[in-house]
Amino acid sequence: MSTRAFVALAAATLVACGDPSLPPDGGLMRDAAVGDGGGLLDGGPIDAALPAADAGVVDAGEPLCDTAACDPREPGMGCASEDCLLWGTAPTCGDGTMGRLGAGMPCTAVGQCAPGLACFQDGSAGVCGRVCCPTDGAACAVGSRCGGSGVLVDGTDTLWGQCLSVRSCDLLRADSCEAREGCYLIDATMMTECRIAGAAGAGEACEVQEDCRAGFFCGGVLGARRCVRICDLRADDCPTAEGRCVAQSHTVAFENVGLCTLDMMTAARL
Repeated sequence: MSTRAFVALAAATLVACGDPSLPPDGGLMRDAAVGDGGGLLDGGPIDAALPAADAGVVDAGEPLCDTAACDPREPGMGCASEDCLLWGTAPTCGDGTMGRLGAGMPCTAVGQCAPGLACFQDGSAGVCGRVCCPTDGAACAVGSRCGGSGVLVDGTDTLWGQCLSVRSCDLLRADSCEAREGCYLIDATMMTECRIAGAAGAGEACEVQEDCRAGFFCGGVLGARRCVRICDLRADDCPTAEGRCVAQSHTVAFENVGLCTLDMMTAARL
């Protein structure tokens, strides 16, 4: 199904579930079915399969982290010196002089942190963080997940991440999460969380929220789950092909947050 056909189907289903007494166009359109969970969004949990603190797979399509030389998550494996350093874009075996700085401690150079950690960029400084791979966050403890920009203190951009505490965020502010992350609605309790963003755009298939690009929501239409753009109700800033900004059952708890949706008359012309 094309993106345009999907959005049209979503719009038709939304309006069918709405209140026929509402005017068809009264400025910024707010969905009449805002409380029923129907239409564009299914009525089930947003992400029941992945709890908010889950550290599992982010996106099976993401490139795997390079462990050809050694694995920095298990520094004692693959290196005689038992110090696998995340140095440059790929990990490498050190010379046995691995640093001893612990997680959360400030650092100024790669190699200063203890085994299993790396010196990640933190604003204009560096901090030791536990190394993890976004496609397999098993290295992270309960209550944290693999995230962050993956940029080391020396500016090297890597595919790796660091274990970070679960962080809430602002759905309308891209800067409320780290680079390469997005702000997502995670579960039926309407919690938001920063997670490493996927690649799916408007109308493309998704299974969990972070399959979508930053700024999108993974919602259900007749059993199919697709990415829909999150928008600001005050600005009605949706691209023309994606319709207008509409308040939905999963976004009504957040001030000024809606989803881009075509109205029924526009959908009928497609």
